[in-house]
Formats: sequence, C-alpha cells, structure tokens
Amino acid sequence: MHASVNSATASDSWQWRRAALSFLALSAAVPLDVLEERDQQGTYRFIRGRHKYYGIGSLVIFFAIFSGYGMGHMLATMSTISSWGAVIAGLIWAAFQWCLERQMLISIRADAAWWKKLFGLGWRGLLALLSASTMVYPFFVESNRAEIDVKVGEMARTRLIDNMQSAQLAVGLPALRNDATRVEGAIKQVDLLLASDPPDLAAYRQRAKVCWQAFAKTDIALQRQLRPLLAQKNINVADALLDAKIDALNQKLNAAKAPCQTADGVVMTKLLEWKQQKNVEKKVLLNEQNQVQTHIGEAKQKEVALSESQEKKITLAAQSGFAADFAAVADLVRNDANRRFQLIWWLTWFFAIEMVAILVKFTSTTDVDLKFNSMEMATQDQINAQLQTQQEQIATGRLQASMQAKGEQAVWLADDGQIAQARVRLEQELEIQLHRKLKELDVDLRFNVEALKLHLLQLEAIQQLTMESTILNAGGIDPRVENMVQETIAKIVTSLSGLQELKV
Repeated sequence: MHASVNSATASDSWQWRRAALSFLALSAAVPLDVLEERDQQGTYRFIRGRHKYYGIGSLVIFFAIFSGYGMGHMLATMSTISSWGAVIAGLIWAAFQWCLERQMLISIRADAAWWKKLFGLGWRGLLALLSASTMVYPFFVESNRAEIDVKVGEMARTRLIDNMQSAQLAVGLPALRNDATRVEGAIKQVDLLLASDPPDLAAYRQRAKVCWQAFAKTDIALQRQLRPLLAQKNINVADALLDAKIDALNQKLNAAKAPCQTADGVVMTKLLEWKQQKNVEKKVLLNEQNQVQTHIGEAKQKEVALSESQEKKITLAAQSGFAADFAAVADLVRNDANRRFQLIWWLTWFFAIEMVAILVKFTSTTDVDLKFNSMEMATQDQINAQLQTQQEQIATGRLQASMQAKGEQAVWLADDGQIAQARVRLEQELEIQLHRKLKELDVDLRFNVEALKLHLLQLEAIQQLTMESTILNAGGIDPRVENMVQETIAKIVTSLSGLQELKV
C-alpha cells in the first residue's frame, strides 16, 4: 500500500515537473524533447543548451509577471477602472509581454553577421526599454507616494489659481476694472477742477483788478470834487445848479464804475460756466461709473460660474489617479535631481535584466544552438534544392512551349504564300457566285414585278367590266366576269408569293 501511494505521489510530481519544464521550454521557444533528449547511458545529450534555455524561459516568465503587475498597477490608479478590470488587463499585458519576449528570442541567430546583430540588438533594446519602463513605473510611484501626493496638490492649486485668472480674462473682468479705475481717476480730476478756477479766469480777474485800481484813482478825484459840493448843499438852501453839479459828478462816478462792474460780471460768468461744465462732465462720468460697476457685477457672476464649473473638473483631474500621478512623476523627474537619478537607476537596472536573455541568446552558442543551426541549414538546403528543381521544371516547360510556338510559326511562315493565294482565289470565286446569284434574283424580281403590274391592270379592267355588267344586267353580275376576277386575284397572289420567296 505504501508502495502504491509512493508511486502515485511520484507520478503526480513527475507530471507537475513535466508541465513546468514544458512551460519553460515553450517560453524559451525551444522544443522540450530536444532539451530532455538523452543518450544511451541516460545522460542529457545537450547539457549546456538545456540549462541555457531553461534559464531564458525563466527570465521570460519573470519579465511577463513584472510587466503584468506594472500595467495592472497603472490601470488600478484610474478611477474609472475596477480592481477586476485592472487584474484582467494586467494578465492580458503579461501574456502579451510573454509573447513579445518569446518572439524576440525566436528571431535571434547567434551566427548572424555583425551588422544584423547590431540592428537586431537596436530594435530589441528599444522594446526592452519600453518594457522596463512599464515595470519601473509602479515601483517608482509607490516609493515616492507621499511626495507625489504633495505635488498633485500643488499642481491642483496652481491650476485653480490659473483657472480663476483665466475665468476673469474670459469675462473681461480685468478690462472692466481698468475702466473703473480710469473713470474713478477722471472723477477725482473733475473734482479737483471744480475746486479750482478756469485757466483763463486769472486774465479776466487781472483786467477787473486793473479796472478797479483805475476807478479808485478816478473815485478819489471825483470825491474831492464831490465833498465840497455836498457840504455846501448841506449848509445852503436848495440850489438847482448845485444839485446839477452833484448829479454830474455822480454820473461820472457811475460811468467810471460800470466797466469794472462789467469786468466783475465777466469773471463771475466765466466761473459759473466753468462750474456748470465740470458738473456736466462729472455727471457723465458718474453715469459711466455706474454702468461699469453694473458690468463688473455681471462679469463677477459669470466669472464665478465659469470658475466653479472648471474647478470641479480640476478637482476630478487631481483625483483621477493615473493622469495626476503621471504628471506629478514627470514634474518630479524634471525638477528634482534626486528623483531623476532614482528613476534612471531603476530603469537602467530593469533594462539590464531585460537585456540579459537577449544578450545571452545573441552571444552564446551552445550544443542546442548548433543542432538548430544544422537543422535550419539542412532544411534551407532542401528548400533551395526543391526551389531549383521547380525553377528548372518551369524553365523546361517554357522552353518546350517556346519551341512549339517557333515550329508553328515556321510552318505558317513556310506556307504563307500558298495560303494567301488560296484565300484570294476563294474570295474571288465567292464574289463571282454572289454576283451571278444577284443577277438571277434581279431578273426574277423584274419579271414578277412586271407580271404583277399586268395583273393589276387586268384587275382594273375587270372591275370596270363588272361595273358595266352590273348596270346592263340591272344589278346582277355576269358569272364569266366573276370567274375572270377570281383568276386574276389568284395570279396576283401567286406573284406576291414569288416576291416573298425572292426576298427570303
């Protein structure tokens, strides 16, 4: 019983080992039977190649696992993808990476020319670099998660500030504020002008001042003349001549004062006009200020609406996961030398281990490689021999067809004159027979036409006789005339049938 259990356990372990080795050989793109082939003593026939390709298969599998994890991690950070979706996508990407690595290994020949190796190493290195980037990204993100979150917050805050500024620019708020500042400055300027005098008022005041100064001299002179007269008037009895002199002096005094009063009136008029003009300007500016404030209020409402709608999008973008993390990683790598060195170091390491399998396949030639190369060369020689045989058969067939065509062409060229003469004679005989037949048909046709015309004339004569017989016999028809009509109609029908035969 223990023996049966041990044998069953050994069988199961052998099946699992066989399955694992099959998967490793399939990953290395090598048949398992070749790697497990043994000689008569039971030792492996290809020892170095066996370990080489099992190691290459293991590397391919590990690369696929790391790449699948990297892709799944990147997709898991997206808010719109579920965990199961990220896992399934990671498995699909791992299978794709496994197929890609396997295809790159299949296309490598260790005995190729150096320039072919260099070219192959170039495009395979590019693919390896892309694969390494996929594997490095999740480890870099997780190791710098705290700083990436801080950077995402800073970028979101900067975007919010830019959003506010752009919203203000979109609704024209800065321009409206500039207009409000300009109008407010203009109002202050008008207030200063209202508190001051007009520019030309000083000249008018100077004129009035000069006038009053001249009037003061005249007033002094006239007052000197007027005071004695007034004193005399107060002492003496009323005197008309004295009153006339006083009135004359008062009139001179008023006449001398009138230009000065007029000058004062001009000054007051100018000042009043200046105040009215500036008040009108201030009123216009106040109306404009009210309109600008109204537009500013409307613009602020639009700006708040635009800013809030865009702010929601910015907040969602900061929480979107992969896009925000990727932008933060790019900013860190671009501006932080330490993070840049870390990314380059990790990328170099993963790229190096990614290139191990390719370099091993490129540079080392084992017994398995020699066996495959010999098999490929034998197969290629066989295919070339088959191709050469088919080409020779095709060339032989073409040569036979060409010789046959040349023989037929020679026969045609040798008999060319005789055949042409026979053709000419045949055409001449056919033409002569055709002309003879046409002449015979023409004669028959003319004869039938003439007979038809004669029968028609006879028919007309018979009809005339029929009419005369009807008149003479009082409505009856002579039987002889009727027989003649029937015979004539029969002849006409016979002539018409002859014409139809000639046409046919």
